[in-house]
Amino acid sequence: MFGIGPGELAVIAVLFLVIFGPDKVPQMARDIGKFTNEARRAIEDFREDITQMNDDDEDSHAEDDDDQDADTDYENEEDEEDDAKERDL
Repeated sequence: MFGIGPGELAVIAVLFLVIFGPDKVPQMARDIGKFTNEARRAIEDFREDITQMNDDDEDSHAEDDDDQDADTDYENEEDEEDDAKERDL
């Protein structure tokens, strides 16, 4: 874990106890845990929003492409009818 061995973790834990005292360390650990959970939830919500926006954007582009294809087909039919009328004249 980050290149820190068990002995180094023990030293860090002892320093925390000495600096902050045995009363504050458990509360600090709870606060860090709460912050971590809130950050994870926020990141997950952000990912879901981005994914949903991307999916919605792809859906709207697909619908636009379908509409353009339909318009193109209609214009081609009109052109074919115009060509047919010109040939008849």
